[in-house]
Amino acid sequence: MSKLKQHWENIYKEKGHQQVSWYQDSADISLHLLDKIKAKPTDFLVDVGSGASVFVDALIERGFNKITLVDLSREALDITKNRLGDNAAIPEYKVDDVTQLTFNEPFDIWHDRAVFHFLTNSEDRKKYMDLLCNNLSQQGRAIIGTFSLKGPNMCSGLDIVQYDESKLKAILPEGLVLESASNDTHTTPSGTQ
Repeated sequence: MSKLKQHWENIYKEKGHQQVSWYQDSADISLHLLDKIKAKPTDFLVDVGSGASVFVDALIERGFNKITLVDLSREALDITKNRLGDNAAIPEYKVDDVTQLTFNEPFDIWHDRAVFHFLTNSEDRKKYMDLLCNNLSQQGRAIIGTFSLKGPNMCSGLDIVQYDESKLKAILPEGLVLESASNDTHTTPSGTQ
């Protein structure tokens, strides 16, 4: 098991998933962005770095049934499966490093609220962007959340890379266009921002 994988397994084993700093009791921003791009329940959607997020619960409530969840932590995905109960068979679960993955079908929606900012190595960022480009349908859209330039420079004891609109535009490969960007302040379960 890689050191990074072990790090995330330990976090989910040692803390309740509702106590992690990135926890949201509702995925309002992601859902708003899906509405903005006119996402349809028939779209193929991947949630990269899904963890134990409730985003998938909301997707299923909206009728989405072509969902792939990707996370390094099996523990996180097991939490999700248990929480989904009778709906646990709807998503496909992949326990893997997204920079090492291959997918069988292109996605109409690539959603990432939790991974890209952890890619501090330019080679890993390139692998990520190549994977995104190679696995996005022709009309596909990507929603990528990152820490802003004003946000913390670490998360869960790991270094992160901060972005603003121009910095993100600069690293997008040919064929991807940044359509919009916005800022949001996330309040952690402990009350910090």
